[in-house]
Amino acid sequence: MCFIHYTLHACNHWVPQPKPGNGPILRICEEAETMRLGSPCPNTEHKVANRSQGVCEKCMWKKLLK
Repeated sequence: MCFIHYTLHACNHWVPQPKPGNGPILRICEEAETMRLGSPCPNTEHKVANRSQGVCEKCMWKKLLK
């Protein structure tokens, strides 16, 4: 199963985390990599991998521009 990892920020926004060499967001599972399918599985799992005590970049800019 392919998956997307997110960082959960204090503003409750989930921001996808990039993975070097594997596209900006999607992380292809071992089976897809081994079979060299080149495309993600039909079932993609979304999960929080990190938690941040700060706000996301979008919310930070909103606060700075007020």
